[in-house]
Amino acid sequence: MAHWPRAGRLSRKPAWALSAIVAMGLVSLDTHYATLAIASPQGITEKSFWTWHQTWAGALQQAGVKVSRHDRLSRRLASAVVAPLTIWRGIRVTVVTEHHRYARWTHRYRVGAILAALDVRLRPLDVVDPGPRHRVLGGAIIRVIRRHYTTKSQVVALSYSTQYRPDPSLYVGQRQLLQAGRAGSARSARRLLWANDRVVATEVLANQVIAPPQNRVVAYGTQDSINRGSGVVYFTREINMVATAYWPDPAWSNGITTLGIPARYGVVAVDPRVIPLGTRLYIPGYGFAIAADTGSAIQGDRIDLCYNTGWQAQDYGVQSVQVFVVAPAP
Repeated sequence: MAHWPRAGRLSRKPAWALSAIVAMGLVSLDTHYATLAIASPQGITEKSFWTWHQTWAGALQQAGVKVSRHDRLSRRLASAVVAPLTIWRGIRVTVVTEHHRYARWTHRYRVGAILAALDVRLRPLDVVDPGPRHRVLGGAIIRVIRRHYTTKSQVVALSYSTQYRPDPSLYVGQRQLLQAGRAGSARSARRLLWANDRVVATEVLANQVIAPPQNRVVAYGTQDSINRGSGVVYFTREINMVATAYWPDPAWSNGITTLGIPARYGVVAVDPRVIPLGTRLYIPGYGFAIAADTGSAIQGDRIDLCYNTGWQAQDYGVQSVQVFVVAPAP
């Protein structure tokens, strides 16, 4: 195959040389100077060359330029080469919106132009990824996030708090409810920012109190001593308990407590989860005692007082008592 000289060089040949080439049959008087522009996402490439073909179909084949059915041409392939040709390469892109997914071939390469061609209109708060001025390649996915505001008004509960007040008339460990708590209510107005079908931000516009909450008020004891006539007993805690009595009957007991000391007057059985074993106690009407024993029936705020005889234990019965945890000696 003969190789054609470039257009610039052919134009500089003297007249006799051109006539010789024509006479040799290497070129005809119908040779054309073709101007071609190819547009793609990477930019525009221009080509210029001499061709003996009369139409662009043959000229492109000579130049080795292939055309896809997805490309757009400025003129038909059957048109004469005398006029320039522009080819816009087609690319396939996917556009995803809130409720639609478009897969299209397009000859537009910027996101904004692609959306306009699909009649996808953007609202002021919408977000596009990549941005409208971004140039995309084939296979790109363009995501349109629809955003808008809504306002929501609702009644919400206002929780109450608990206030504690010292009361010297109560023993340490005692508490007394002075005022019950009551929740309040308020009307809240909020602005919600939606991105497609999901709330992505919340802004409180206003809160209007309908009913204020009423705080719970509890008095707690601060008195840490008790006057027993012969002296003052200092304690760290007072517990209201249900008391029963027992005696170490040899018929069913060996007389040894859980702590390992003999059961006698001044020894009491407790629930170790409430009063640890070994704790010194003072019980009005009974006196000082030590928590040294346990019992299957002694659970929670119950205490069992040991007496030396059966008739004393039976005579005691069941009583409500105040149990004071004696403070350690300084």
